[in-house]
Amino acid sequence: MDAEYGRENKRVNLADDPSSRAMVQIDLHRLPRRILLDILSRLPITSLIHFKTTSHIGYGIIDDPRLPPLFRNRVSDSNPCLILFENNVPQRLCFVDSEDCSRRVRKIDPPQHSEVKNLVGSCNGLLCVSYPISDPLLFSVSHETGSLLIYNPFVGDAVRVQAADDPFLSQYEVFGFGFHPRTGEFKVVRIVYYQRMIIVEKRHVVIGTVEESMVQVFTVGTTEWRNKGAPPPQLGFGTDPPGALVEGSLHCSTPFKMGGVGYIFGIISFDLADEVFEEIPHPPCQRFVSRDYNLSVLNGCLSAVGLLEAGHFDIWVMKQYHVKESWVKQFSFDPDLTRGLLVNSLSPGDSRLLKLICALKNGEILLQCNSSSLVSYDPVENRFKTLQLSGLSNEFQALPFLPSLFSADATMNLLF
Repeated sequence: MDAEYGRENKRVNLADDPSSRAMVQIDLHRLPRRILLDILSRLPITSLIHFKTTSHIGYGIIDDPRLPPLFRNRVSDSNPCLILFENNVPQRLCFVDSEDCSRRVRKIDPPQHSEVKNLVGSCNGLLCVSYPISDPLLFSVSHETGSLLIYNPFVGDAVRVQAADDPFLSQYEVFGFGFHPRTGEFKVVRIVYYQRMIIVEKRHVVIGTVEESMVQVFTVGTTEWRNKGAPPPQLGFGTDPPGALVEGSLHCSTPFKMGGVGYIFGIISFDLADEVFEEIPHPPCQRFVSRDYNLSVLNGCLSAVGLLEAGHFDIWVMKQYHVKESWVKQFSFDPDLTRGLLVNSLSPGDSRLLKLICALKNGEILLQCNSSSLVSYDPVENRFKTLQLSGLSNEFQALPFLPSLFSADATMNLLF
């Protein structure tokens, strides 16, 4: 039976002219629906979308409720799409299919025609983005804060997250998005930093400000944000947004002040089930000269990129979550290897400009340099290769994304 599937799939791929495409459509009509769905579930997401929009029988087949779970079972963590967000004006959402050898950049229509402000995160086939809203009532000056949409860019539907009703002065906020398998809930974490004015009541005179911060949590499907109090003191102003979703927890790196002069670099997690912060054991190497780790996920494990010296980077992987002894130095890039590729695009002392994106199906790993280029590293050949992406600006964010055919509403009700 598998051989028959292969022959049918090969015939579909040979449709190079109008006459052969007509023959393919006739063959598709003749195939039993069960077999056709099985074949389609093995195709890349780009092929499915193209089939849906160009074939007069594709629309009904792609919308068959039996196809999304079949497709989900075929999607591999080691073969994601890449969601790309161009920071320049006009801001654009794009994606690249990792199975597309041409590395063609394809545009994604923004959710509900909203202007995207930033990428927050992705999880289980859903993408969370922030978009700007304005509050003109604050001292008659437009005050920009963020609101959120959670949507499936390949299906097109979106779930709007209610904006938090707390327009503080000098507000700065960061978001995180994730899912916890134990509770089956999607949640958004918001850390807001603001200044509270100290006013003498009778005279209404501002005599100073106090910097404060607050953590809020929103469970997708509910109607309000819940205040969780102040974050740990290590999460000061300017801390990177909570990301790197592992074991149902979001992670961010932060410097810890030592007794004397200087810092060591630690990791703080936020458990999406219990909604508490916790310190995670950091990699054993304390020779990093950058201000913090760049955290990511590699093959399902928490990973950290650190800069030892100009052009010398290490990638550590926590093989067993929350076990300090399980940290392993997976990759080490010395200046001779990175010279001409990374050093010229990186500022000395800042490892955040080298970002680990994901592992690829062929055993290589994908990294982003200086928000402007993507490179793959082949550990067998011990070499880097720059990916040529056509039609993309010089500055962008890259986010690994596992495509899904489930709608946003349907995904919220699935048990993963």
